[in-house]
Order: sequence, then C-alpha cells, then structure tokens
Amino acid sequence: MLRVSPGVMADDLMASFHVDGCALGILTGCYYYAYSILQIPIGALMDLFKPRRLLTFAAILCSLGALVFSSADSLYVAAFGRAMIGAGSAFAFLSCLKLGTIWFPSDQLPFVVGMSLLLGTIGGVSAGYPMGWLVEIAGWREAMWYVAFAGFALAFLGWSVVRDKAPDHLEEIVLKSHGDGQSHHPPSSLFKSVAEVISKPQTWLIALYGGFMYLPLSGFADLWGPPFLMSVYHFDKSKAGGIVSALYAGIGLGAPLFPFLSRRLKGYKFPVFISALGAFVFLSLVFYIPHLHPWILTLLLFIAGVFLGGQFLAFSMTCALNPISVSGTAGGFHNMICMLSGVIFQPFIGWLLRYNWKGNYAYGAPVYGASDYVFALSSISISLVLACFIVFFINEQYTKLEEK
Repeated sequence: MLRVSPGVMADDLMASFHVDGCALGILTGCYYYAYSILQIPIGALMDLFKPRRLLTFAAILCSLGALVFSSADSLYVAAFGRAMIGAGSAFAFLSCLKLGTIWFPSDQLPFVVGMSLLLGTIGGVSAGYPMGWLVEIAGWREAMWYVAFAGFALAFLGWSVVRDKAPDHLEEIVLKSHGDGQSHHPPSSLFKSVAEVISKPQTWLIALYGGFMYLPLSGFADLWGPPFLMSVYHFDKSKAGGIVSALYAGIGLGAPLFPFLSRRLKGYKFPVFISALGAFVFLSLVFYIPHLHPWILTLLLFIAGVFLGGQFLAFSMTCALNPISVSGTAGGFHNMICMLSGVIFQPFIGWLLRYNWKGNYAYGAPVYGASDYVFALSSISISLVLACFIVFFINEQYTKLEEK
C-alpha cells in the first residue's frame, strides 16, 4: 500500500511541493533507491540472522517513514520519509522467500512465492479505491497517518506469529529437497555469498527479465496509471485508483496460477514467455485504444495483471539456479534488479511527460494530456517486448529443480 499510494496522490503531491512530473518521479523513486540498494545486504542478513526480528524491525521502519512523509514541509524531507518506507519494505518479500526455503521443500517454493504475492496484492488493491477515497475525504497527509499506525500494529503481529525454524523432522526433509549436498549454514562472508550469485551469467539474464517485467508495476500501477486515467477518461481519484487496482487483482490470480502451469508443463521458459507476451498485448490495448468503457478498461487491466503474475516465476528460477545457503542473497539480487526499474523509469516516464508537455498548469500543478501519457507509457510496452526477447537466452531451470 505504501509503495503504490502516490499514484492516487500524484496531483496533490505536485501541488503541495510545487513540482512537475519528473520531480514527482524522483520523489516517489526514493522508495526504490533505498529498496534496491538494500536488497543484497538484506538478502545476506536473511542468510545470517533470523527473519522474525528483521520483519518486525522493517514494519516499524515503514511506519516511521510514513509519519515523516506525511509531516513533510519540503521536498527533501518527503524524499527522506519515502526512502525510509523503501528501506523498511526491502525486508518484506525477501523474508517470505527465506521463510519459504526454510519451511517448504524446493518443489513447493514456486507456490510459496505465488501465495506470498497473492496476499501482497491486497496492498496494491487497497491502495486503489480505498486509498483514493481516504485521500479525497481526509487529505493525503492524514491518510498516511492512518496507514502508519496500521503498520505499528502489523509489527506487533509479525513478532507474535512468525517463527524462524521449522521442526526438526520437517527441516531434514526441506534440506534434502534443496539438495546440493549443502546444509542450511550460510556462507562465511557477504562477499563470498554475493560472488557466488553474481558469477553466474544466467542469474543476470533472469534478473534482467524480471526488471523489464516489473516496469508495468513500478511505472504504471505504482505512479502514472491513476493520473493517466484521470487525464484521458476524466475519472476522479478513487475511480482511477480502483480501476488500476484491477492490475494487482489480476496478479493475485496469476501469481499462484503460473507456478501450477510450470509444474504441469515441467518447465519455466514457456510460462515466462507467455507472461511477457500477454502483458504486452493487453497493456498496449489500454495505452493505445482511446475511449474504452470503464468495465472494458478494468477487464483489460485485470487480464494484463494475470499475465504479469508469471514474472514471479523468475524468483523460483533464481532459487533453482543457486544453492539454499545463498537463497536470500540470490533473491535479494534479483529483487534489486527488479526494483531498479522504479529507480530509473518512474522519473524517466516523468521526463517523457515533460518532454511532450504543452505547458498547461492547473492549481499549481502541470497538466499532461492524453498524447503525453501515451508517448511516455510506450516505454513500458517496449520493455515487455525486450522481456520476451531475453527469454530465448535463458536456460531452463526446471530440470535442476527436479534433480533437487
């Protein structure tokens, strides 16, 4: 929710801090700066320490960041608060990935990833209509306060529920399933852990695929989607946010569906290719066909989200490629590359908007037209074509998973 909330606040934030789309992209991108930089260190921490403590700390840090962001009277303070949110959020998915490798056999890991993402999409959906409605009735600052206090409650819940170690009989089964002849003991140093992961060219190719596939989320759903719909279709904040949240609802279905498909096909490459191709087709329909009925628009975004759910098989591919002893570091590296798409493309799309902008203002904020958004969002369609192309150079990892 905290990551995608600026999408329904974009006009308010530009007016409050007197900035244009490019500066707004940099502000919201501070989340991704902190998130991306911390992925490998946090992945290594997951291999060295216990996820329960790290998860609790992360929830508290996110909540404190939300309080700083909501109270900001300058762009720099807001950027610092946004970076705090990104730093806290950096622990979330890696904790799920690490707990999955501790508690579940390797052949069940794709389903663990899928179910984690299914639950995670609740945040994306709740940042649509509900968050837009809350911003409209209470203002963006007060809305962030409410979310911050919910985060403190989540920290308490995480400490109370999460357990770091599987029972002995289950731990033995899990370690055998991950194979490699390796124990659950971590590498002797962070450097060795990182070196083992990044020395494999396939790790980089899988990560590049994930980075291009993440652009529809970081560039569209998280920031520029609601303003695009508000400009082209003249929706209010809550309606625009609600329609964009259909993308996350689709991911919630696709994330557990694609692991099932890969298991039936006994392969990863075909599902991840179909994921990229389908997302390209349906998002391009949204970008390039004007005046769609709201229900058609919602359906297209939902279907695009279902296809985007296949991108998370890349995490399973990375884990299959690397031993369990560096699973946290491997997942952290992959997630870092994915999140770099937000670092680069949120401000880049804002720059494309400014480049094509006609110079109109309203209430202290620049007004971008439909042609401006279509021009800028074309970068997302191009990224999905590149993702399709990269799949041809990725080796099949499913056979390694079966051997384990």
